[in-house]
Amino acid sequence: MDMEVLGTRVRERRKHAGLGQMDVSKQAGIIQGDLSLLERGKKRALWADTLLRLAEVLGCSLDYLAGRTDDPRPKRQRARTTMPTS
Repeated sequence: MDMEVLGTRVRERRKHAGLGQMDVSKQAGIIQGDLSLLERGKKRALWADTLLRLAEVLGCSLDYLAGRTDDPRPKRQRARTTMPTS
């Protein structure tokens, strides 16, 4: 994953939402300094659950943050169906 793309997209979504770094860091449960490093492309790695919390707070998909799509809207999750039993 390109950490510079990730950082740029996190910063853009945060500003688009009118949130400060402290707001996002508190809501996502991360340290503000780590968010700052991430936004500047200086953070080398993140836990998957941290990325998920950031996407939720910023109202976008993980694929968007990771640079896999240019559409920030989260995909609608389909309801899971149970497997038929014999």
